[in-house]
Amino acid sequence: MGHSAFVRICMTLAYDGSQFYGFAHNEGVVTVAGVLNDALSQVLRSEIDVVCAGRTDRGVHARAQVVSFDAPAQRVDPPRLMRAINRMCAPHIAVSQTCIAPANFNARHCCTGRVYRYRILNSATPDPLAASQSWYVPLGLDLQAMRAAADLLVGDHDFSSFCRKNPSKTDQSMVRTVRRAVWWSEGDFKVFEIEARSFCHQMVRSLVALLVSVGSGHRKPESVADAIAARDRSVIPSPAPPQGLVLWNALYETPLL
Repeated sequence: MGHSAFVRICMTLAYDGSQFYGFAHNEGVVTVAGVLNDALSQVLRSEIDVVCAGRTDRGVHARAQVVSFDAPAQRVDPPRLMRAINRMCAPHIAVSQTCIAPANFNARHCCTGRVYRYRILNSATPDPLAASQSWYVPLGLDLQAMRAAADLLVGDHDFSSFCRKNPSKTDQSMVRTVRRAVWWSEGDFKVFEIEARSFCHQMVRSLVALLVSVGSGHRKPESVADAIAARDRSVIPSPAPPQGLVLWNALYETPLL
């Protein structure tokens, strides 16, 4: 079968990250890519290996993760494929869109921006129903201070203080461009949203941890600039827990459908 017999498929999906050891395939543990690849390979009767917009860590959720892969053209009916995958992967993975994409579309390389949200339950008592989707912080949090601190993240910075480095990649750049970093309240929840073209490993959770330290009064908003300048992981708190984080959206120059 020649390459022309294959088509590029694009899918948008959501998942509950608490059920998975991250997105990327990892032998011996359950991952989003592993489950998805197995289901797609079974339905399409061809070995499938998906490419994603953003590799989420263990316990991190997604509302609109985007993946792409090649599939045999004669076996692809997007609506039927979507129904089959939803049936096989329920309830922890749900596909909301499936389409045939241009041959040069790549979910990772064509992505022009990623948007993440982090939810904090900031109340006197915990909520068991929110425990798997938020970080419980009982301390009073100063939203204005957290907003002032978040403003200092916008722009081009070396985020080495906030990123877990891959020891095998000694020349890896930690410079990222943050386009937006905002906080708002939703009842007892404080919500943080951040957008950049890309993020390095554990960057968002590390930023949240520092901003919460500011909100609780342990640090001043301007300490964010000092932490960025230090380029040293030891100057900031441990990353915020993964369950509060959601890959909210993946951005592309043209609509996927």
